[in-house]
Amino acid sequence: MTSYKILTRDDTHSLSVKEKLNIALKHAGYIESQTQANFVFFIGGDGTFLRSVQEHIGFLDGLMFIGIHTGTLGFFCEYSDQELSAIVRDIPLFEQQAKSYRLIELEFISLKGKQHVYAVNEVRVENPFLTLVTDVEIDGVHLETFRGSGLIVSSTLGSSAYNKSLGGSLVDVHLETLQLTEMATIQNNAYRSLGSSLLLSDQKRISFKGSFDKAIVGYDSKVIHLDDHIKEVKVSLSQKKVKLVHQIRKNYYQTLKQTFVKNK
Repeated sequence: MTSYKILTRDDTHSLSVKEKLNIALKHAGYIESQTQANFVFFIGGDGTFLRSVQEHIGFLDGLMFIGIHTGTLGFFCEYSDQELSAIVRDIPLFEQQAKSYRLIELEFISLKGKQHVYAVNEVRVENPFLTLVTDVEIDGVHLETFRGSGLIVSSTLGSSAYNKSLGGSLVDVHLETLQLTEMATIQNNAYRSLGSSLLLSDQKRISFKGSFDKAIVGYDSKVIHLDDHIKEVKVSLSQKKVKLVHQIRKNYYQTLKQTFVKNK
């Protein structure tokens, strides 16, 4: 029997939509389950989606995520809060409508060993207190010695998030890429870096080597504080995937237009 779980942003409107969706799903014969769900409905905005994925990061296989927009930005939310009946009607088509996206894998190498975390949108290595100085390598080949506030590595999905605000490129969701973008880089006669967003194929691995004392790593909605025990940070696309349901009636370019171009 198909089962579901609903995660929601904690505001009055989103909680009301959750209640209505719950009634509609149960009326259609679906079962709510907190431990064995096939579908995870997230109600809110893109932040709700990122938190939902992180909550299920250890058991994404077999899960499908369906977004209902009640926030200010819903790039990952395919349905509006007025389309609850359409959601119930579309459930038999979810497998056909879903697309899998590879997550970003972040590996910390330190004197204490290795640690792995995963992100949907992006990974940010930055230092809010001091200039971040780090060697940047692509597949072991030295690209630059970066000096500035930090660097961000975004997935295809994340290209439309923080990466775009830094002047990075939007990437078609049908491509699997990593994108490296610099944050407040120092550019003068003494120090010079690429100064441009760099789009990489899905097979590439980016390494950061340097002093990470007082630096932080932000990934999706989480933050890790680094220290001088960290010797290297590696970023690549993982084989771990998240499956997101899209509406057949909606086109990716329509979503781009509605989110970034169309005036309300």
